[in-house]
Amino acid sequence: MKSWLLVPRRSIHAKLLACMLIAAIIPLFILGSMAYWKSSMVVREQFGTSGEYIATQLQIQIDNYLSQMRYIAYDINTYLSDPTLIVMREEQPKTYAGFLEQKNFERFLGAYSTQDTKGIFIVTPSGYFFGKNVINGQDLQREQWWKALPAKLTGESWIGFYTPRHYVGFEQTEFRHSEKVLGLVVPVLSGYGVLKDSRILIEMKAGKLFQLFQKLEDDMKAYVTITDENGRLIYQTAGRFTEQKDDIVWNKPLESNNWMMQVRLPYEQMNRSADVIGSFFVAALVLSAALAVMLAYLFSRRITGKIRRLEETMRLVGTGELQTRATVDTEDELGRLGVSFNQMVRKIQTLVAEVSKTEQLKKEAELRAVHYQINPHLLFNTLNSIQWKARLSGANEIGSMLYHLIKVLEGNLDISQELVPLEKELKTAGHFLEIQQFRYGPVFSFEQDGVEACSRYLIPRMTLQPLLENIFFHAFEDGEGIIRIAVQEEAGIVTLLLRDDGAGIEPQRLAQLLDPELQRSSKRGLGVFNVDQKFKLHFGKEYGLNISSVRGAGTTIQITWPKREEVPDEHQGNDCG
Repeated sequence: MKSWLLVPRRSIHAKLLACMLIAAIIPLFILGSMAYWKSSMVVREQFGTSGEYIATQLQIQIDNYLSQMRYIAYDINTYLSDPTLIVMREEQPKTYAGFLEQKNFERFLGAYSTQDTKGIFIVTPSGYFFGKNVINGQDLQREQWWKALPAKLTGESWIGFYTPRHYVGFEQTEFRHSEKVLGLVVPVLSGYGVLKDSRILIEMKAGKLFQLFQKLEDDMKAYVTITDENGRLIYQTAGRFTEQKDDIVWNKPLESNNWMMQVRLPYEQMNRSADVIGSFFVAALVLSAALAVMLAYLFSRRITGKIRRLEETMRLVGTGELQTRATVDTEDELGRLGVSFNQMVRKIQTLVAEVSKTEQLKKEAELRAVHYQINPHLLFNTLNSIQWKARLSGANEIGSMLYHLIKVLEGNLDISQELVPLEKELKTAGHFLEIQQFRYGPVFSFEQDGVEACSRYLIPRMTLQPLLENIFFHAFEDGEGIIRIAVQEEAGIVTLLLRDDGAGIEPQRLAQLLDPELQRSSKRGLGVFNVDQKFKLHFGKEYGLNISSVRGAGTTIQITWPKREEVPDEHQGNDCG
């Protein structure tokens, strides 16, 4: 068994056989699955359509009952609330006129009765009732659902389905155990007379509704439940029922009283026909798989030889013999594969030649870089010679200026690092300021805040000097003013503020300083723009300079970039701000 399992990894014949077998079985499996799915869908649709229709009819029938009951209650209350009418003067008639009033009132109530009406009553707080049918007031007050009603009824109360045990002669009724009614209790809105605080009781026969329930439950094996808006169970199909995820469920809200009717059709009922189709599908799949194995085996042996020859050619190319070519003697897929392989080998030869040429150019570029590094060294050596000559001649001021100039050039011309610690960049800027001190004298001041704690954060080389040059050449008059630098870091973002109290920038000029679309024909403003571009190239377009200025009150340049830190030799605190 173990050796057979290794065959697909070693033999292309076995792999091809497996692929052909899969190619034959998958379409059959897909088509069979589609047929099975389609048949299941048709069966589900048939059951669904029939069940939906019956559930809808049941919903309509119940809503008709409920709407009729609400209409009767509303109409009676409308009549009783009319202050111009005196319906009843006394609860129990003691005179002939009172007797006529009671009979007329009961005729009024009886006028609302239909074939499906069990009874319509006005029940007083004492238990006395008015109505066409005869009930026992004491038996009514002993009903559990009547006891559950609040003493002060403020709105309609739907009782649900129940057996009416309060009718006279109930115990002798032949079908007393199966008779069900649907009940509604509504308070009488009349606030005066003997009917004050009375209740309207309306009971409808539920036989037709239970016949519809039974038809749905027996014919389709459905499970019906009705609950009120508070989740109280109104009706439930008798017997045990296990819900399944694949059951068809219809939720039918009853508009009259916010009840919810749910009809659940079992999964097993819908898939009996589909199971038969599934059995035929499995048998056809097994037969087709056997036939596919035999045909795939015979066909795969014919093309295995060509594949092996192509495999040998690939092995030779893999050993470095790039002049080897596959023999192409057919125009089928294997022939086209051989042509593609030969094209690939030719491209590999071309790429090898291009790589060799690229390596040669890389070496030449490295030589040119070494040559470019020679020129700054020559400049530094010459300036150093001039500096020492000035000191020997007693020109100490010139020597100091040359010293600071050398340090500025060293910082600017050192191309070995594009990102340098903030401390190093500030030192270069400090040498520049020393030169300006020689130039203008002690007329300006330079202040720093938060620099020491942020000294190891990396910043693009040669970014602060161009900004300081702009201050002396455009903002200050005769170099006089105050320059402040403040650095802080928060949430991984470093912010550097460079402020001066110079002349400021005109609004039109300020809008053009960082505009990438502006064609700059002169060097004016080029330094600020280049500094902004350096930050964007290193860290992204969302970082860089933001300049604000007030004419005559100075300029503030805000620079933001993500925190990157030089690795310290020893553990040091790096928080700043």
